[in-house]
Amino acid sequence: MTQQLQFVMLAGAVALLGLIFFFLKKGYMSVKYSLLWLGLSVLLVIFAACPYVVYVLRDILDIQMPVNLVFLLMFCFVLVVLLSLSIAISQLAEKCKRLAQTNALLEKRVRELEKQETNKQ
Repeated sequence: MTQQLQFVMLAGAVALLGLIFFFLKKGYMSVKYSLLWLGLSVLLVIFAACPYVVYVLRDILDIQMPVNLVFLLMFCFVLVVLLSLSIAISQLAEKCKRLAQTNALLEKRVRELEKQETNKQ
């Protein structure tokens, strides 16, 4: 890997790390969901600063090309993000269902109370 490519990769990884911190500071992203992205950006900084780590991991996992290892890791990262988002959506759907049920019960109670008030008068 050339020095210029290593510098560009390191700059991109640091920019991603800075962007995540910016989103956290502005409140665009919650801490719960930013942990995956922070982990990814730290991993990218390590890979860009010490490319030897990629070669060692490649040898440990018995993968022929370092690029294949990077693609494998990115694919696994995308799967983890999709899994975490699916869990979040499922939780939100359940909360929405409970909220709608609670709202319906409260509306029924209000109607019953209004009926009682009109019957008293």
